[in-house]
Amino acid sequence: MAVKINRVRVKNFRSLMNVETTLGNMTLLLGTNNSGKTSFLRALTVALTSDRKFISRDDLFINKDGNYPENPRVEVDIEIKPVGSASFSIEWAQVFGSDIQINPQNEEFFAYKTIVDFSAQQTEAQIKRYIIKDWDSGNADENEDVTANITKLPLFFIDAQRDLQEDLKFAQSYFGRLASQIKYDDTQRERLETALTTLNQESVKNSAVLTHLKTTLEELNKTVQTRGSGVEITPFPKKLRDLHKGLKVNFQDGGSETFSLEYHGMGTRSWASLLGYKAYVNWIKQKADNDGDLLHPVLALEEPEAHLHPNAQRQVYGQLKSVTGQKIISTHSPYIAPLAGLEELRVFYKAEDSTKIADLKQLVVSLTPKEKHSLETQIIRARGELFFARFVVLFEGPTEEGALPIFAKKHWGCEAFEKGVSLTHCSGDAYKMYIQFLEALQIPWVIFSDYDNPAVQTKVNRIATDLRADINNDNRFILLNNSLEGYLIDEGYRTEFQNAYFTIKEPEYSDETRKATERTRVERLSDTDLKNDNTVKNWKSKMAPIWAQSIIEHANPDLQMPQKIKDLFTFLDQKL
Repeated sequence: MAVKINRVRVKNFRSLMNVETTLGNMTLLLGTNNSGKTSFLRALTVALTSDRKFISRDDLFINKDGNYPENPRVEVDIEIKPVGSASFSIEWAQVFGSDIQINPQNEEFFAYKTIVDFSAQQTEAQIKRYIIKDWDSGNADENEDVTANITKLPLFFIDAQRDLQEDLKFAQSYFGRLASQIKYDDTQRERLETALTTLNQESVKNSAVLTHLKTTLEELNKTVQTRGSGVEITPFPKKLRDLHKGLKVNFQDGGSETFSLEYHGMGTRSWASLLGYKAYVNWIKQKADNDGDLLHPVLALEEPEAHLHPNAQRQVYGQLKSVTGQKIISTHSPYIAPLAGLEELRVFYKAEDSTKIADLKQLVVSLTPKEKHSLETQIIRARGELFFARFVVLFEGPTEEGALPIFAKKHWGCEAFEKGVSLTHCSGDAYKMYIQFLEALQIPWVIFSDYDNPAVQTKVNRIATDLRADINNDNRFILLNNSLEGYLIDEGYRTEFQNAYFTIKEPEYSDETRKATERTRVERLSDTDLKNDNTVKNWKSKMAPIWAQSIIEHANPDLQMPQKIKDLFTFLDQKL
């Protein structure tokens, strides 16, 4: 029976002032840069290894006033539980021994607190581990040291700078560790080393250059008193024990010639490095199983998508799921995040000066199977970028989709996504689902709505009612009370709107007379008739970028942004 790290709590480590979350067999950590994902992986490393290189006094949490915590120490709590049972198996019970506790639900668990203490001003941090008997209290008896063998839960940290070509050079890389275990029985070793000797001799004998080099180097035999065979040149390993030192990995891409990995791109080499880890951990787990030993490997991995194109990112995630042990993976990829189950996702975000962690557990529990399916297909798989947004603007129509990005660039001087703002087109029926999703992830939102007919008003009102919000006094609701086209005409932008109309329609006419006739017709339309013109209704999405560009270039700077759109970006500025 397996075990798993069930819960983790971190205090005073980098931006992690006080966070707690659960972990599954596969857990994806999402969030923007500097939101605390790597810090969380490092905290796990501190708790599950004795390696001090990952932590120094500089890693203590510093608040917005620049102050260290009053008690200068990092705490990382780990709770381990059995999988599929309330009790540990006999084998795991022997590993954890008397450190096993029983919670109020009559379930066994093993929990401990790792304390990294900087109070004594030592050159090295003092690391101690104590038993936790009551997880919810967060307290540990600092007179009860951990006696359990936590080396049975080895943690392997892999950062984003991985490269199999570099792994080949280092004996302590996962590839190097596995390669160093190459073994043969005596008969095989003798036969292969004889073949290597013959291969080395033939290589030198049949190469004029190597023969010349050997002859020249043999002068060493005259200078130095030799008792052995003197100078030898061995293009290939002489002994099997050195075989791993010269290992190379070659790869053929498509119909090209096979090349050494060093000539391939960083994407291939990064991916190969992950597969090198997979080979190593699967090997040691298989060996432990064969020896009747226990092992629960834990992988802490940064950015599996590094250097990979989107399709490869999707494939590498599938391969990671098959890796032995528990996996905790940080990612920025909108292609990987949608592949995960909702219960696998943890979103890291900054609240003032510290990190918070949100998960979708409560959302998943509240959804019917049909609602969960809709959420996964309509939002998560289709709009993976929402996971990484700082703010989301929800709107109903293609007109806003064409115009708002232009106004955003005018307002900020950059694209909306560069500010972390996602401009998201959704139907009014989907408002509730989007907001449930965003609220679960603690991502702020605003609805920018035409609010121009009873059907739309009913949908928006329902959202306000569910949130117990006053729709007329809540800045999260920016309502035009008109179609966007109608609102612009009423606000005095008829000229810009007409010019967009002519830009779309005039290419249909082959002579200037027909063009002039059409211009006169449109200019004579009343505002109401222009709003309801069939061309406006049918071509609104194509017209939107044209009139938006015309408005931001208005000769009067005060009129380069319609008021309601200005209100939207003012609200976003306050929140961002």
